[in-house]
Amino acid sequence: MKFLLLPSITILVLVLNHNIRKNKRNSKQSVKTYLSREDAANNTRKKDISNLPYIVVPLQTLPLDITLNDEKKQSKILQYVKDIHYLSEKKMLNLIGLTNTDLKEQYGPANLEILTVCDQNYSRYIRNLHLLAECIYEEYPDKAVVVWKYCLSIGTDISGTYASLGQHYVNHQQKEAFMELYDCIPDKDSISGKTILQKLDNLLQQF
Repeated sequence: MKFLLLPSITILVLVLNHNIRKNKRNSKQSVKTYLSREDAANNTRKKDISNLPYIVVPLQTLPLDITLNDEKKQSKILQYVKDIHYLSEKKMLNLIGLTNTDLKEQYGPANLEILTVCDQNYSRYIRNLHLLAECIYEEYPDKAVVVWKYCLSIGTDISGTYASLGQHYVNHQQKEAFMELYDCIPDKDSISGKTILQKLDNLLQQF
């Protein structure tokens, strides 16, 4: 029995060593590729970013003038609305899925700082919108749905937005509208995308 076991252990060790060497080679290649891309990106000429699809806040159509019976929630939405008005005067870009290297490759390193700020403004904007919708849903569900659907239209990857809207569709037996949520996910292979998929799959079982 021991004699039969030894060859098996030897084969296992050889396979492990092979995989370790292969992973090391792949890792070195990945690092080399990244450094090469980063070097090229850092030497990209500055591009014109004035015509990028900046987010324009639809202040006239978003339900921002709501008054709630719940005083605690009312104080929260006042802060969310204040922040949304503030951000409406800032430049915002949905750059979900793009790394700093991607941005430098496409627009030049000289634009990285302003693009990062635009991305941060966008993230702050969609977070405020989502929290606003959460606060008003109990008293104004239809208006909350309007906000969440708008968030989807500008490419949000906040899993809570998909889950909240999905739960609304489940509660109202709107399966067709629910299934359309899958098509709105900006990047299904990203961490946030996979989280969204998992939440929607769980909700789908309630139909």
